[in-house]
Amino acid sequence: MKAIDELRLQRGAEQIVYDGSIEDIPPEIWPSLFDPEFLRESGVVTATAEGRGSAYFFTWGSNRLVLRHYLRGGLLGKVISDRYLGASLESSRPYLEWQLLGKLAGLGLPAPRPAAIRLCGGAGFYRGDLLTHEIEDARPLSALLQQAQIGEKSWRAVGGTIRKFHDHGVLHSDLNAANILIQNEKIFLIDFDKAEMRDPGPWKNANLERLERSLNKWRRQEEIFHFTTTDWQSLQDGYNAA
Repeated sequence: MKAIDELRLQRGAEQIVYDGSIEDIPPEIWPSLFDPEFLRESGVVTATAEGRGSAYFFTWGSNRLVLRHYLRGGLLGKVISDRYLGASLESSRPYLEWQLLGKLAGLGLPAPRPAAIRLCGGAGFYRGDLLTHEIEDARPLSALLQQAQIGEKSWRAVGGTIRKFHDHGVLHSDLNAANILIQNEKIFLIDFDKAEMRDPGPWKNANLERLERSLNKWRRQEEIFHFTTTDWQSLQDGYNAA
């Protein structure tokens, strides 16, 4: 796979960083790919997904891409839904995620490959968007567990995948069942907003404990959610064996 070639465009208050190694998307097209209305009118949207905001899945040329708009969570998000303080591209959340995803791609870790980011700034605030390559034919662990049990082999694979990220010092700040994708027998992690790389430390155990709390919360909230203590043990076994 080609290395990511970071190139930049600027149109007034709009800044775009894109992967120049993607040959069939010319520079002048990138701004339009951040516009959901343009994507819908062009007939390229293949699916949408609701979460914190909408994600748009679409095809452009030979590329299957996902567009996500950065939205705040928590109480502040109810007041300022998508504006972030700052004017520097390099310190913005989209650029930091872009950089991290590029590093993960270079390490061969199973995470989305970045395609482009956009910042729209003004008056000391910015709004941001991220384009990544779609992880095809993959489903969130949270959705799968609402339908059926998954086997011990899959739980061990989840644990082993998390261990790979931890061994490279990657702290996923929102490790939960919705951000773990299963593609046949392969496991991916997604949504690396606010994630970071750290030296070894107790954060690894804390990260696993966060995931366990997330799974137990899903089990309490959903009428059907196939997660047991045996499943968690299998995940831990996979983590420890990796």
